[in-house]
Amino acid sequence: MSELLALAHERVDDIPLLMGLQQRLHLAELLDQYLGTHWLHQGLSNGTLASTWMAYILSEGDHRKYSVEDWTERHRVTLEHLVGQPIRPVEFDDDRLGIVLHRLGSTPRWGELEEALWAKTVAVYDFEITGVRLDSTTSYGYHTPTEDGLMQLGHSKDHRPDLAQFKLMAGGIEPSGHLVACDALPGQCADDPLYLPLIARIRQTLGRSGLLYTGDCKMAALATRADIAAHGDYYLTPLPLTGETRTEFDAWVGAVVEQGDLDSVELLWDGERLLGAGYEFQRELRAEVDGKTVNWTERVQVIRSRDLARQQAVQLEERLTKAEAVLRALTPEPGRGKRQYHDEGALETTIAEVVARHRVDGLLKLTWERQEKQVTRYVGRGRGGPQRPQRTEITVRYVVTAVARDEEAIAKQRHRLGWRILVTNMSVERMTLTQAVIHYRGGWCLEQDFHLLKDRPLGISPLYVRKDDQIIGLTRLLSLALRLLTLIETQVRHSLARAKESLVGLYEGQPNRATDSPTGSRLLKAFTRAEITLTRVEFGGRTLWHITPLSGLLESILAHLGLHKSLYESLAYNSS
Repeated sequence: MSELLALAHERVDDIPLLMGLQQRLHLAELLDQYLGTHWLHQGLSNGTLASTWMAYILSEGDHRKYSVEDWTERHRVTLEHLVGQPIRPVEFDDDRLGIVLHRLGSTPRWGELEEALWAKTVAVYDFEITGVRLDSTTSYGYHTPTEDGLMQLGHSKDHRPDLAQFKLMAGGIEPSGHLVACDALPGQCADDPLYLPLIARIRQTLGRSGLLYTGDCKMAALATRADIAAHGDYYLTPLPLTGETRTEFDAWVGAVVEQGDLDSVELLWDGERLLGAGYEFQRELRAEVDGKTVNWTERVQVIRSRDLARQQAVQLEERLTKAEAVLRALTPEPGRGKRQYHDEGALETTIAEVVARHRVDGLLKLTWERQEKQVTRYVGRGRGGPQRPQRTEITVRYVVTAVARDEEAIAKQRHRLGWRILVTNMSVERMTLTQAVIHYRGGWCLEQDFHLLKDRPLGISPLYVRKDDQIIGLTRLLSLALRLLTLIETQVRHSLARAKESLVGLYEGQPNRATDSPTGSRLLKAFTRAEITLTRVEFGGRTLWHITPLSGLLESILAHLGLHKSLYESLAYNSS
């Protein structure tokens, strides 16, 4: 009787890399410390559940709870070996994962957890820190807003003002954008008061002062700038063109555009690329911080960006074209459904509304005229005759006769395009005008984090959980997964730079293409494309295990992350 051969296959892909990276950071133990466990809890701890769930999220690009259980069943042998415990069928059901989110969302020690995770991370990996970037974003869901709830209607950065949203305030180190701290907040709250609490947390987490904090114009509140200066830190932010700054801005720009004061204007170059031009001056500021008066010197940088000027010039041309078309169509020939202006004041009001709507005030010249039309009619009913009385009716309408551009005013307006104001309290010896502009333009590092968080592979938008604690917990869980992803990207890039090497074979269809700046998603995809498989062979009463050998590219990626290929090889050695 011939022996039967039985084979069983299990895809491994990037799971050992993700779990090995978390183990190197002791992330599961850290989560257990701050999340805790109910005294009746059995099986895998909350920290292990959360870390395994993050591996699923990054590997599959899906954060929904319902499919995690099936995924863990399909990778049972791999996961049991990596976590060092048996996995029961009920470990990753909706209820257990919901408990993880509840604990993660309701813990009052979230800030302490972030601080401890940062300490663990820098103990293993080196980070270059040139400053801290702060910004906010929103994420929506098909929720019904409730009073005092997290999901509220507000200004949507996702262009979905019709849907409820929550706000995420985050801070990441530059230049990598690796998150240090984040907060989930109600979707209708303003950004201005969110900066100082987050800055205080980041200052404590990093354990250092003298850092440069960079943010958009919502960080420019005087109280925020004063607090940063009072703590011995630095800020770089644009001023919003509101209040007194609006009047001052016109004078600052007018000093160059209208008065021709070009002696202090400096061309701003980024290597061989001309960014624009600008000048700066200093002013003394004073404000109250915690009952104490703070005095500091601020540099005001008046800058014209070439790219911004070109963009605004295109927008100005579009507004002028649309306004001209609307104004010319205001007074059509009389006919059915054609509105006529019989009152000059009504026409002037409509013209002013069109000009204001398209923001072309003072850029167009309009002329209109009063037209009269006389019609003689017989009085009364019936056919007219020589003796029949008549009356004359006069109809008045106002007609736009010409719409012309004021080229001189438009030329002056074009000279005022592209200007913005940056302010900083960092000395010119530490950061020149050009360096300040280049540094501010490097904000994509945090924007990229938001794109990864809201799209694939994390995909928080739209939200599929309903309760506030679950929403906060999911946001925090995905922020931890985002840190793992950016950590993979940052460390591989740093390691390649130190070794002066590049990776070849990351791009499908381009086997010879080399890169020294791979993204985290592409590095993980290299493992998925390799289809690494663990195979169990049963024959003649014996059980053998085999795993797909790692290519040189994959071994190199692991080495750059400080991980050993035994993460994969040990699956075959010890699975029996």
